[in-house]
Amino acid sequence: MTDHSISLEHTAEDKKTGMTLGALWVFAQEALNHGIDPREPIKVTTGWRMQIQKLEAGGRQ
Repeated sequence: MTDHSISLEHTAEDKKTGMTLGALWVFAQEALNHGIDPREPIKVTTGWRMQIQKLEAGGRQ
């Protein structure tokens, strides 16, 4: 059995206003569909007003 690394990244359509709840939901669904463990930490890039600009997750499959 071979381990495969998976990484997933989503960037907000508008970095000034940040990511929507719908985009966050899509990110979570895609991560789960790609077999990323739900306990895997995510990396969040935020803007000056703490709006979510980018999400990244990775794991082994």
